[in-house]
Amino acid sequence: MVESINNIVGILNGPIWGVGMLVLIVGGGLYMTIGLKGFQFVHFKDMWSRILDKGDSDAGISAFASFCTTMAMRVGTGNVAGVAVALYMGGPGALFWMILAGMTNSAICFAECTLGVLYKTRIDGQYRGGGAYCAERGLGWKWYGTFFAIIFGIGVSCFMPAAATYTICDGFRNAAGIPMWVSALVVAGVTALVILGGIKRIGAVASLIVPFMVGIYLIATVIILVVNIGQIPAVISNVITNAFGMNAIFGGTIGTAILQGVKRGTFSSASGMGESSPTAAAAETSHPIKQGMANAAGVWLDTVIVCTASGLMMLLTDCFNTQFGYVGSGAPEMAELAAAGTNGVIFVQYACRTVMGSIAPLFVAVMLALFSFTCLISYFYESETAILYLFQGKDRENTRKMVTRIVQIGMPILIFIWGNIESGLAWNLSDLALGSCTWINMLVVLLLSPKVFALYKDYEEQMKAKKDPYYNPDKLCWKGVDVEMWKDINKKYIEADK
Repeated sequence: MVESINNIVGILNGPIWGVGMLVLIVGGGLYMTIGLKGFQFVHFKDMWSRILDKGDSDAGISAFASFCTTMAMRVGTGNVAGVAVALYMGGPGALFWMILAGMTNSAICFAECTLGVLYKTRIDGQYRGGGAYCAERGLGWKWYGTFFAIIFGIGVSCFMPAAATYTICDGFRNAAGIPMWVSALVVAGVTALVILGGIKRIGAVASLIVPFMVGIYLIATVIILVVNIGQIPAVISNVITNAFGMNAIFGGTIGTAILQGVKRGTFSSASGMGESSPTAAAAETSHPIKQGMANAAGVWLDTVIVCTASGLMMLLTDCFNTQFGYVGSGAPEMAELAAAGTNGVIFVQYACRTVMGSIAPLFVAVMLALFSFTCLISYFYESETAILYLFQGKDRENTRKMVTRIVQIGMPILIFIWGNIESGLAWNLSDLALGSCTWINMLVVLLLSPKVFALYKDYEEQMKAKKDPYYNPDKLCWKGVDVEMWKDINKKYIEADK
C-alpha cells in the first residue's frame, strides 16, 4: 500500500519537477533580478538592515518577528538533509547550482513578499495576506484565489510537514536509537502546544529559537572549515568542475547537477511557493518593499549561507556518496551506506563526527530537530491564513474558528503519522506539495511583477530623497489595495508630508 502511494506520488512529481520547473524558477529569478536591477546586490546592506526595522501592533508583528517566523520555515530539513540528498543525487556540482539558485531566488521571494504586503488586509483584527489574496485583489481572480487557498492550505498543513517530521525522527534514531514513533509523538505534542497560541506565540518562539540554532550550526561549520582548511581549494575545484559535468570521479551530468541544485535550493528557501508571503504580510511595516527586502535577506541566509555550510561539512570531510557510484572515505560506514542506498542527514552526522567525536550525531539531531520543528509551526500559520481567506466575512467568524481548530488538532496527528513512514515517501509528499504550490503561485507573481517594479522605483526615489520610505496609496495605488488600512498604517507619514 505504502509503496503504491509512493509510486503514484513519484509519477506526479515527474512533470511537476521537470525541465519546466527549471525554466520557471531560474527564468523567473533572472527576470525579477533584471527587472529590479540586481537589487539583492545593489541594496545588499539595506536588505539586511530591514530585518531590524521597528514596528509592532495588535494587528501585526515586528519585521524581526516576521523574519524569524519566515526563517523558521526556511531554515529546516532542506538545509541539512536536503543538501545531503542533492549531493547524493547530483554530485558536488549540485552545491554550485544551489548557491546560484539562492541568489536569484531571493528576487522571487522579494517579489512575492512585497505583493503579499501590498495586498494584505485585516481579518479578525490581524493582518492577513498571501498568494490567494494577491490573486483576488491584484488580478481580480477570486476563483483562482479560492483554488490557490485550497491547494496551498492542503499542501502546507498535510504534506509539507512529512519530510520535516521524518527527518527529526530519523536523526534521533541514528543518534540515540530512539524509536521513530516516540520522537514523532513528542514532536506532535510540542507542535500542538505552540500552534494553539496563534501567530503571536509562533513569532515569539521563532524569534527565540532561530537566531540560536543558526548561530550554533554556523559555528560548527567554521570549526570543520578550520580543521580541514587545507582541503578547501580542492573542494571548491571539485564543486565547480562537477557543476559543469567535467569531473568523472563523481559521475552524473551537468543537467542532473543543475536540476538537483535548483530543486533542493528551491525546497530549502521555498521561494516561488508563496510560503513566506503570509508571514511577510503579518509584519507591521510602512512600505511593502521594506519587508520584501527583509525576507529576501532570509533566502541568502538560508540557501547561500546555511546550505553552503552543510555542503562544505560533507565535502571537506568526504562524508558523502553519490548515486553514480562514488563512495566517500571520510567515515568507515560510507561503503555500507552506499550498498544500502542510504543518504540524508546521516551524511552530516558522520561529517561532524570527524571533528566533534561521538557527540556529533546527537548534536546534529538536536540542530535538525530545532530546524525542522520551526518549519512545522510556520506551516500551521500558512495553512491558517489560507483558511481565513476561504471563510472571509464577519458572518463566518465561527466557521473560521471551527476549521482552524480542526487543523490545530489534525495537523499534529498527521505529524505523528509522517514520523513513521519511509524516507522516500516523506520526501516525495513534500516535493509534491512544494512543486504544485510553486506552479500556482509563480503565475500570480509574474503577472503582478509590474506592481513590484513600480513600488521598488517609489522606494528608491524616497531613499535618494533621504526619506524613511512609506507607502502612500494616494500617490501610487491599484485596484484591490486596502487603501483605508494603508492610510491608517502610515497616518503620521502622510500628515507630515501635507
